[in-house]
Amino acid sequence: ILKKTHTLIESKEIQNISQQEMANRLGVSLRTYTEWLRDVNQPLAMKAMLDMLSQLNDDDIVKIIRTWEFDRNAK
Repeated sequence: ILKKTHTLIESKEIQNISQQEMANRLGVSLRTYTEWLRDVNQPLAMKAMLDMLSQLNDDDIVKIIRTWEFDRNAK
């Protein structure tokens, strides 16, 4: 799912995003990010969040993401 998400973000931004850049955006080391991509290691918090989001409908997921973006940008 991380590879697909990475690719979708690249498509949205119409540019290639290096693994280092994506790691920086996520606030993790390059090693951690590449381990996630290779399924060597899994981000447990992300798995829990995805499990929770999968229980919601699309409109509720969009509301959560918009609230998160607003809160993140307000800081």
